[in-house]
Amino acid sequence: MAEPPSPHGVGAALGAQASAGAVPQNGTPMTSKAIVWFKRDLRVRDHAPLVAAQSHGQALALFIVEPAWLRSAECDSQHVEFTLGCLAGLRASLAERGLPLHVVVGEATAVLNDLQSRYPFTHLLSHEETGPGWSYTRDSAVADWCRHHGVAWQQWAQTGVVRRLKSRSGWAARWATRMNAPLQVLSGGFAGAPAGLAAADLAALPTLASLGLRPHGRAVQPAGEAAAWATLQSFVQGRGRGYRTGLSSPLTAPDSCSRLSPHLAFGTVSMRSVHQATEAAIDA
Repeated sequence: MAEPPSPHGVGAALGAQASAGAVPQNGTPMTSKAIVWFKRDLRVRDHAPLVAAQSHGQALALFIVEPAWLRSAECDSQHVEFTLGCLAGLRASLAERGLPLHVVVGEATAVLNDLQSRYPFTHLLSHEETGPGWSYTRDSAVADWCRHHGVAWQQWAQTGVVRRLKSRSGWAARWATRMNAPLQVLSGGFAGAPAGLAAADLAALPTLASLGLRPHGRAVQPAGEAAAWATLQSFVQGRGRGYRTGLSSPLTAPDSCSRLSPHLAFGTVSMRSVHQATEAAIDA
């Protein structure tokens, strides 16, 4: 599937803002206002947009429960339940750092419009997402919205996908460069949120019932970043030692395999973190 077009004017918008207010070393003015848009990256550790948000004067975090996702063929209520569990842990982790996480049900550009009217943000920070048709259409609409409203949308890669790659020659080296790069680490907390949008003003997380979804009746792995790291550590420190032989049997695969698929799918741990933890365990 083709990737959505990059929003025009990101660099220009950053440059235009640089004349106003205090400017830190990376050139981002401290009078700017950012939104960190969480999608399939529901974590605090190794999160480049979060780190970048600390350079802005104010920041908010946002997750949008999109009707297009809920209607899509790949979405099931167990995926939504896992996501809501991840969001509960993420909201608590971000609150400890002074960053409120707003979880809103709606279409992306409508949600951004509403936020812009109450919090005139200048930057939208997110990871790149590679997904099905509905997310491509949404990203194209968000790119148009950002251009129209003069918002700089900056995106970071978090997987091995290289957008608009014309040749696979050299891809492996690019992948290795990404995966071996230092993890992105937050330094301290965030400035206070504006009135009406602080942690005390957050609405409760939606539920399956409020989203019109029926209970699925299936067991779901523990959700959230803490569960992701516990699963990763148990794999690299013990369970994974029998991986090559254990993965082929239904009797041993549940323990021998990583059990990281949902965590990688919803980004409660980064692929880079998994790669580096695995390499460290192999070298130990």
